[in-house]
Amino acid sequence: MLMHKFYEFTKQAEHQNIEEVTALEFDGDGGFLMAVGSSSGKVLIYDLRSSYPIRIKDHMYGSPILDIKWHQTLNSE
Repeated sequence: MLMHKFYEFTKQAEHQNIEEVTALEFDGDGGFLMAVGSSSGKVLIYDLRSSYPIRIKDHMYGSPILDIKWHQTLNSE
């Protein structure tokens, strides 16, 4: 299933001119979320139960995303 996600990311990447994956991080809560950073400065959040990102954030710098950190909310333990 994970390989399917990368295939979908690659397919979408060709359409959006995203060059390559430069960072990847799973959520720390053991959930189904995965964040992917790109060489063009985008972060895509995936729910691993779906083939498409639930959120795409373009940081508008054009610089690669080198590291991803998940933040804890006030409601987390």
